[in-house]
Amino acid sequence: MSRLKRFAHSLLSGYLMLGTNILYTLASVPLALHYLPTRTEFGLWALTSQIMVYLNLVDLGLAASASRILIDYKDRRTGGEYGGVVQTTVLVGMVQGGLVCLVGLAIALVAGPLMNVPVNLQGHFFWLLAGQSVLTGVGLASKIFNLMLSAHQRFDVSNHAGTAALIANFGAMWAAFTSGLGVFSLLAGQLAGLTTSLTVSAWSCRRFGFLPSAHEWGRPSWIKFRELFHFAQNVFLYNIGAQLVSASQTILLTRLVGLDAATVWNVGTRAYGMLTVVIYRVFDFSSSALAEMMVRGERAKLQHRFRQIVEVSMSLAVASAVMFAIGNSTFLHYWTHGKISWVPVNDLLLAVWLVLCVAVHAHTGFVGQSKIFRFMRFIFLIEGGVFIGGMVLMHASGLVVTVPPGAEAGSAAMLSAYHGITLMLLASIGCCLCFSLPYGLYRTRDYFGMTWGQLAEWHRQPLWLAAGLVPVAVVAWWAMGHLPVTLQLAVILPVLGLWAAFALFQFGISRNLRLEIAGRVPFLKRIVRAES
Repeated sequence: MSRLKRFAHSLLSGYLMLGTNILYTLASVPLALHYLPTRTEFGLWALTSQIMVYLNLVDLGLAASASRILIDYKDRRTGGEYGGVVQTTVLVGMVQGGLVCLVGLAIALVAGPLMNVPVNLQGHFFWLLAGQSVLTGVGLASKIFNLMLSAHQRFDVSNHAGTAALIANFGAMWAAFTSGLGVFSLLAGQLAGLTTSLTVSAWSCRRFGFLPSAHEWGRPSWIKFRELFHFAQNVFLYNIGAQLVSASQTILLTRLVGLDAATVWNVGTRAYGMLTVVIYRVFDFSSSALAEMMVRGERAKLQHRFRQIVEVSMSLAVASAVMFAIGNSTFLHYWTHGKISWVPVNDLLLAVWLVLCVAVHAHTGFVGQSKIFRFMRFIFLIEGGVFIGGMVLMHASGLVVTVPPGAEAGSAAMLSAYHGITLMLLASIGCCLCFSLPYGLYRTRDYFGMTWGQLAEWHRQPLWLAAGLVPVAVVAWWAMGHLPVTLQLAVILPVLGLWAAFALFQFGISRNLRLEIAGRVPFLKRIVRAES
């Protein structure tokens, strides 16, 4: 199977898994609330899941490191180096899994009283956290199968395994609820999901020959561990900085503005978060293929394909940003029955931030695949520090004010909260423009030895797309202000969406890529303009 086919299968299967995950979330929460006697018991699961998010940091970036380094050796397996990396990764995963189990059990012994869990539920809390710790530990110890699939560009198999795991999770959880297991039904579902995912991944690795054969195993070594750990250090610093940049907004708003503002932010950015996941996957599912081209020295093909990835990602971001900018407030009003709203300028700022974040994700992610991090391991830490420091200074100077709890929508207090959100978005955009975006662009230009003009040429198609979408979007936004919400959702937004989809293919993608796609999807030939 060619790289392009593997990428297409990975992308489609990834979106299938994403859709399944949305359905799972929409169905599992009401199911659990129906069978559990109180919402407090469901809160136990949410609490233990949050604790496990932090315990997963024990990975220290070693999973991403192993996946990338396996690509270096998968084409020369007879020397035992590929098998040595596999064994070293398994041993590291087992140690990490054991550590998570031990730490999780220790936390389970003391966390109940510390978290003010009701006395009658502390036993349930202990066993839930202990069970979660064991399952997470097993997942870390057995992660090698997904890492091998990733290194061989078979994200589609991992996605199908994830989809099957979600279905098994829901089925087992439902069966356990009907059997009277109560809150432990959630643990039964997770066990079924992990077993399904592990079985599919392990079987696929054996079927496709990704496991080393008898003479390819080599042996684990400190040299391989140091290679893994050196790369993992860079990945870990990169990830911590990225968390500060993209995941500190809720904490900052809660601390500086108030819980109501944090609630508005969480609900108002749900669609934004979903769009980033969808668009990021264009690069994520092509990352292994890019790394393989680097290892094999296919420099011309690497530059050609990465340019296409940037072009498609940025054009998707532009089209999505335009739809988000004019439709998010309408969607919020309909979805929350008017309980959550904010000023429309926040939608516009989020749309701008979406485009910038997609560009940063592609260019800095490319640097990561090259394994030459250099200063990039610090760039997000610096950006995150400046962003957080800027917000604290604005709060100290009175530009961002604390809003009392329970402020009504439309009141002067809530307008202050919206003002704080707007300033936070401006700070995020400003920091991105000053730090991660110019650095990511500089590293891409430096890697390929291009001029700034040549790099700017990569972004010509997204600019053409913006020129075709923005004027139409402005007219649509004006028209929506004179129509009921139902008509906005049923008429204006779908029509604009159709135009955005057509313009994306016609203007957002270069002629050569359009012809390549049309050659593989025959019905699209009618859309491609006749060119001599």
